[in-house]
Amino acid sequence: MLRLLTTISTLLFSLAVWAAPTPSEVVTRATNGLIDKLNQTPAEQRTDTVVRELVMSYIVPAIDQEKIAKGALGKYWRLANPDQQQEFIDRFRELQIRTYSGAFKAFSGEKLEFEEARINPEGDKAFVQGHLTQTNGNTIPIDFKLYREKADVQWRVYDAVVSGLSMVKTYRDQMAERLQGTNPSNATTRMNELLTQLQKEADQVALQNSTAE
Repeated sequence: MLRLLTTISTLLFSLAVWAAPTPSEVVTRATNGLIDKLNQTPAEQRTDTVVRELVMSYIVPAIDQEKIAKGALGKYWRLANPDQQQEFIDRFRELQIRTYSGAFKAFSGEKLEFEEARINPEGDKAFVQGHLTQTNGNTIPIDFKLYREKADVQWRVYDAVVSGLSMVKTYRDQMAERLQGTNPSNATTRMNELLTQLQKEADQVALQNSTAE
């Protein structure tokens, strides 16, 4: 009986791994899935709310928000207390969502194509190369880095590289500039100031998105 249960469990796990989306599929479904929906939505109906819902449905589930937030905050992550860490994840995610919403709202006929992923020997990291073809024929390289935990079959994005520029590194440089001079004695105050700034920036992006409707 035990052998039978072990065999069934192994089979089910193998099927789960086999059925899990590949890194390229994760990226393609997230980006092109959203773009396809946008193309089906008349321009006058692409309100900030509609596009935000699409971003929440297609883009956000493919991203590891905590890993990206940690990467963006870099060495200052350990100086934030647990509540501030969680709040940074939330506010950083909101800023990204509103930024993505504004960018995707302007899409009109662009195409994203991706190559098969390159996976490291350990099988826990992947790199997906792609490019965005604009309506004028110009192409922009857009690559994604993904990872998965050993006990997980789900691949998640932890960085995007646009024209050679890492999104996480760009944000980390910005955060480092803002938090320069932060040390254990003033970390709480400096981190709270940063969180307030992020909220203001997210609100500003939201206002820009709404006025563009």
